[in-house]
Amino acid sequence: MKKRAVSIFLSLLLAFSVLPITTLAAGTLSNFTKVNTYQSGQFSDVSNQWFAPYVQTAYEYNLVNGTSATTFSPSKNLSIAEAIKLAACLHSIYNTGSASFPSGSPWYQPYVDYALSNGIISAPYANYTANATRADFAVILAGALPDEALTAKNQIDDNAIPDVAVSYSYAPAVYKLYRAGVLTGSDSAGTFYPGSSITRDAVASIVARMASTALRQPLTLTKKVFTTTEIATQCSPAVFYIELFSKTGKSIGSGSGFFISSSGLAVTCFHVIDGVTSAKIKTKDGKSYNVTGVYDYNETTDLALIQVGGSGFPYLKLGDSDSAVTGASIYAIGYPLGVDQTVTPGTITNASHPIDGVNYMMTNASISPGSSGGALIDAFGKVIGVTCAFYYGGQNLNLAVPINLLGSLSSTKTPVALSTLFPANTVYYASYPAIPDFGAYTGIPLYDQDYSAQYGAQYYAYLSASYSGDIEDPLDNYVDLLYLEGFDYDGYVTYNGYNFYSFIDATGAWSVTFGLLDVSGTEMVLLIISPT
Repeated sequence: MKKRAVSIFLSLLLAFSVLPITTLAAGTLSNFTKVNTYQSGQFSDVSNQWFAPYVQTAYEYNLVNGTSATTFSPSKNLSIAEAIKLAACLHSIYNTGSASFPSGSPWYQPYVDYALSNGIISAPYANYTANATRADFAVILAGALPDEALTAKNQIDDNAIPDVAVSYSYAPAVYKLYRAGVLTGSDSAGTFYPGSSITRDAVASIVARMASTALRQPLTLTKKVFTTTEIATQCSPAVFYIELFSKTGKSIGSGSGFFISSSGLAVTCFHVIDGVTSAKIKTKDGKSYNVTGVYDYNETTDLALIQVGGSGFPYLKLGDSDSAVTGASIYAIGYPLGVDQTVTPGTITNASHPIDGVNYMMTNASISPGSSGGALIDAFGKVIGVTCAFYYGGQNLNLAVPINLLGSLSSTKTPVALSTLFPANTVYYASYPAIPDFGAYTGIPLYDQDYSAQYGAQYYAYLSASYSGDIEDPLDNYVDLLYLEGFDYDGYVTYNGYNFYSFIDATGAWSVTFGLLDVSGTEMVLLIISPT
């Protein structure tokens, strides 16, 4: 989607004239009359494109002018201030036949004051020079004319616009303009793209339809939001289970992912594939395929684009996460704990939850370890997020990466095999049994017991003293250290209710196993380093 940016076009973008009012009726669309002559080829960048007739009408009505005598700049964005100026002039012409406003500082202040006093906008905007989104423009323009000038001619069912639920704050304005034939959407489904910036070509078409009922478009949209059953039926086949393997071929974990193309292009979380040597996926119908490579990834946003060997896969359509609002219905699809696929309904509880520079979506749709990389689906069956994390101990405080962040990744690169992308790091300690002092890294006193005489090989067991803080902290420190030293995660075993995690060094000669141990009612960290 287009990023918002400050518009550099202010007074050049729109041109309005003062019209005589002596013979014009008040409060009528007939107050909009042709006052300019449009010459063939007036603007060199309009030509015979779809919006050319609307540019001509808007120019003839003296509503929208060019950015110069010969250029229209159709792809330039409109600012909030310019949208308000246009709405104020539409309102004034409709009601008085004139659009006469005094000068002000800043230039847009008289238009803002007029819009506020006449109910075109309900409150001031924080930044008038920011780009107007399509949703912004709809809200502002819908207030420019009364309901009788925007009578419904189209059947647009509630929730029929694919990316605008009737619960959204801007929905009343959007649905009013769709039903009046002023807005038609950007494709055959009527998709609105509310979070995109509004450009001058779209502005010209919308303004021309506002002023002339003859230009308003017929449209019927009867599609409704999906039920949970429909979401499960239509979307779940595109979500898969992904199993991860170490360099020794052992299964070391699992996650979720989903296809965004029938050719096998898929999405998962970066942390799912980070450091693994190979991966396989299993689709909902039970078929298995290899992950053949990684196109691109971003550690900060925790997203990865991967390629699955095969073709003809069911896939999900991408939605617009910028349009996600708190309270909207969503569905999380994935493989929690590596068990069967689940579809869990919920709502967006916070549409923008910032963590380390990334604005995550917070939801109450249940997820668990193994759900990472799964799809967060909106009520229209489109993926708007990638489930990635949850707050431990929270009450359904679950997070998803907004799908629009996927736009920063490239699928045009040559995919790189996992084994090549994440090779084992060079071991810092050149030789064994020169075992590193793990206690120096963790700050925990460790007691060395040498079992080499008993086992005929270098074999150390380190048992920490009682740890006064969070017992998970030293375990996390060990994991970080082992990755740093080039060890490869090799799975875990459970003993007396505790998980003991195993790593193998880059040479394959040494293993490290660690976990919690209950010694006389005190939890301690047991660390064993031994030959493989």
